[in-house]
Amino acid sequence: MIPHRLFRFSGGSLPYDCVLTLRAAGPMKGRTDEENRARVFSGLGIEPSRVVSLTQIHSRTVYVAQTPEDFSDWKEGDGILAGNPDIVPCVTVADCMPIWLCHERAPCFGVLHSGWKGTGIIREALAAARRVWDADPAGFHVILGPHIRSCCYTVDDDRARYFSENFSPDAVRLDEARKQAGSAWPWRLSLAEANRHLCRDAGIPDEHITDTGECTACGSEFGSNRREGSGSFTHMAALIRNVVH
Repeated sequence: MIPHRLFRFSGGSLPYDCVLTLRAAGPMKGRTDEENRARVFSGLGIEPSRVVSLTQIHSRTVYVAQTPEDFSDWKEGDGILAGNPDIVPCVTVADCMPIWLCHERAPCFGVLHSGWKGTGIIREALAAARRVWDADPAGFHVILGPHIRSCCYTVDDDRARYFSENFSPDAVRLDEARKQAGSAWPWRLSLAEANRHLCRDAGIPDEHITDTGECTACGSEFGSNRREGSGSFTHMAALIRNVVH
C-alpha cells in the first residue's frame, strides 16, 4: 500500500482523483528519484510513462500537455494542464501548495505548484484554459492542498506588504507577541487565503473551492522543508488522473 492522500472535487461527480503521496512513500523529486517514483506510480495503478512532470523553478509558468513525450526534456515551469485523459500531470511539493483544478464541462484538468513566489499561478492556468478550451472560470473546481499554514509560516514586513498589496490584506496577520519580542518575521502568512482570493476574483464560485485545511509543517506524515530541514526534506508528488478513461 502506497502511503498517500486522495482528494475529490466538490460535487463528487467529477471523474478525477487528486493524489498526494506522503513522506512515508519516499522522495519523489523528478529526475533524481526516478526509481522510487516509478515504484510509487506503479503501486498507485499508474503507468509511469503517463506521468508528465517539470523542472520546477517557483514560477507562474503553466504548460498545456498534449502527450507525455512533449515533456521528456523536463521543461522549466510549475503548472501542467491537460485535456488528454492518458496524461497524468504531476508536480512535487514540500510546504508549497499543490493546487488541483478541473472544469465541469471542458475536458481540462491539471495541477499547480504554488509557493509564495509562485502565488498567482492560478491566474495563468485559468488564462491558458480559456485560450485552449474556451473554459470559463465559473466552471472550474479547485482544491487547495496541504501546505505550510499561517500557524507555522511567519514572514517579514516586506513579504507581508507584498501579499497584502498584490493579493489580499486577509492573507497576512500581525502576530503581536512576535512583534513585541522583536522578531524580524512578525507576520503570519496564509497562502490559502491569497489563493482563495485569486479564485474568487477570477470568477470561481466559493462552493467550487475546497481547502483541505492541513499544514505540512505541523503534520509529521507530510514532507516539509520547514520541519525536516532544507537539506533533508521529502518531496511529495501531487498528481491528478482521469479515473473514467
